[in-house]
Amino acid sequence: MHSDFHDESSRAQIIPFQQPPFIRKPRTRGRPRKIIPKGTDYGTPELAMKRAHGLTAETLDLCLERELITQQQHWCGIHLRWLFTLRHGAPGVRALDPAHIAGHMPKIDDPEWRISREQEYRDAIHALALSGQVTMLLNVCIYNERPAFMTAPTSKEHAKRAEETLAGLKKGLDILVQLWNRTKRSR
Repeated sequence: MHSDFHDESSRAQIIPFQQPPFIRKPRTRGRPRKIIPKGTDYGTPELAMKRAHGLTAETLDLCLERELITQQQHWCGIHLRWLFTLRHGAPGVRALDPAHIAGHMPKIDDPEWRISREQEYRDAIHALALSGQVTMLLNVCIYNERPAFMTAPTSKEHAKRAEETLAGLKKGLDILVQLWNRTKRSR
């Protein structure tokens, strides 16, 4: 037997492949991501039309976007909805077994926290009821109804009613801003 045959220097060396630094290949596998231009809506024509007219957005969000209400008023409207859902559940029809949501047991409820949230809700509803704005705020914030000021006025009477409705919404939200001390803070 020849000892040259097993000589280490004659063995093939495995050199790891290294890419040059100027070539960058993606490290992901599979189909490359499709680049979709901004502003293109690939939903159904009906849904695209509703999105274009702002019919899929929530009323409070549209009011904030159109600068009809302030950021603090918007927060108070969302907070009122959250308190309502804690107290009464989300509005709408649904069938759930509340004991086992998604196969998990619900976490232990803190009764003191829940009592304070329910009191906060009652205080808000009481303050709104005294001002006469409770129905307006419940319809807009919780049931997402579109008041008269969200559509273009068709007559002088419609424009007057829209102006009064917007003033009532702002008044009710201002009451909540004062109640929850959501005044604008200096930064």
